[in-house]
Amino acid sequence: MTYSYTTAERVAAELRTTADFSATTIPTLDSVNQWIEDASDEINQVAGRVYGETSYTETFDYNGEETLLTKNAPIIAITSVLYSTAALGTDDYSLSDTQVEDTDFTVYNNPGEIDILFNSWSPKSGKKRIQVNYTAGFATVPGTVAMLATKKVTKRVLDTLMSKDVNEKKSGKSVSVGSISIVKPADFGVSQYKTLSEDISQLEQDLIGGSSLYRLPMTRR
Repeated sequence: MTYSYTTAERVAAELRTTADFSATTIPTLDSVNQWIEDASDEINQVAGRVYGETSYTETFDYNGEETLLTKNAPIIAITSVLYSTAALGTDDYSLSDTQVEDTDFTVYNNPGEIDILFNSWSPKSGKKRIQVNYTAGFATVPGTVAMLATKKVTKRVLDTLMSKDVNEKKSGKSVSVGSISIVKPADFGVSQYKTLSEDISQLEQDLIGGSSLYRLPMTRR
């Protein structure tokens, strides 16, 4: 699954362009959109988590715990919780018994906890006894993540144009291609370009220091 944590319009605004990217600009809109996907994937790798909304299926071995701890959080919504009344390996094994939220279990979204309500549901112990289908992540991309993606793509655009100018011996000059006018790093200012790079590094460090989406195996409360 691909993610886009920013837009070409936000990149254009960061660059202070006079018009939006298009098929006739350098870089083209298609290139910028691909770079947005690349930057979004890089952010996932750096942070060790996904910030987009993603569907997951997890099957749990059950040993009498009150709490099932999902591998991914925060939980956005539970699609279904399925239970097998028969043990794994028997003819009647089937994850088909549907449990009802706030009747058979309750959900704590941020930590990714599913608490069994034993008054209504008393699952038996066994391997692969419970299956949880859910979505987790963020319905709206956090602002700092969108900012990092925007700045990463902005720098890539500037670096690409600077490289193009060096090859064409036009370094230090502004450029207009089609309907878009982009200021080069040399005209943009050394200090501003340096700040852009520093902002990217700092935002990446902030993400690394954040809590991970991936969890340890479930534990008993």
